[in-house]
Amino acid sequence: MSITVCLPGSAAKRVDEAVAEAMAPFASDGVGAVERDVWDSYRICGSVGLPVLAGHEGDLRLVADRPRWDGSLEPAVPGGCAGGPRGLIDFRDVLRAEAAGHAGRVWDRWQEVVSRHLAPDDESVFFYRYLAAGGARDSYETSREAADYRAQPAVRAWVDVAPRLARPDIADHFSFDWDPVGIGRRSREEYVATYEFSLLPLRNVLTLSGWWYELGDPPLHGACHGPLECVHEPNFGMEHPEVQSYLIALPADTLLVNVHCHV
Repeated sequence: MSITVCLPGSAAKRVDEAVAEAMAPFASDGVGAVERDVWDSYRICGSVGLPVLAGHEGDLRLVADRPRWDGSLEPAVPGGCAGGPRGLIDFRDVLRAEAAGHAGRVWDRWQEVVSRHLAPDDESVFFYRYLAAGGARDSYETSREAADYRAQPAVRAWVDVAPRLARPDIADHFSFDWDPVGIGRRSREEYVATYEFSLLPLRNVLTLSGWWYELGDPPLHGACHGPLECVHEPNFGMEHPEVQSYLIALPADTLLVNVHCHV
């Protein structure tokens, strides 16, 4: 697995030592301070690393790959690097704008559909009504209640609209094979924020304050032995948009280093 290690700008002249200090609490074989073993070896590596802001590919502040165990280097990734100051890393503003723009259009279109019909009930209303009447979960889709849900005018109208807005290349969500009523449960800003980062790669992050965020797992704090003993508040939640927002908000001189770990 790979993780983006965040270091203060002052670490630029001692990258290897600073990365080692940040990674140390999470070492396996009983060496690290954290009870969960995370890695047993690692290397600063750009093969799945960080994209460089256009025009800055030759900047001397960028971090180069470290050699493999046999002294060889992996083939360079065009436009990529193993690390560098946050201000030199491309966070794909164009891709973020494309995803955010599409999410906004979906939200607006749903509001238009709902404005012409009675506000529809969420599918859960029909599903639990079916269960209360003795129905089995696995037969709901063919039930009268499911048909009643789909017969709501706004839901029926959305069936005609959705194919023109389908963008599964941005997110599976935009396949629209689910209950659309949920679109309106959030404000436009909240809905857009949920999908703004959909086109960006998922990243694991080790924050400046020593929190290890591996997507899909609760964060670990390098200053504490385990979650039960930790009294500190994580920097943010575990979801992809929150990780991306954290990275983007860092000061421009913050050093981001991609580390490839053997786990």
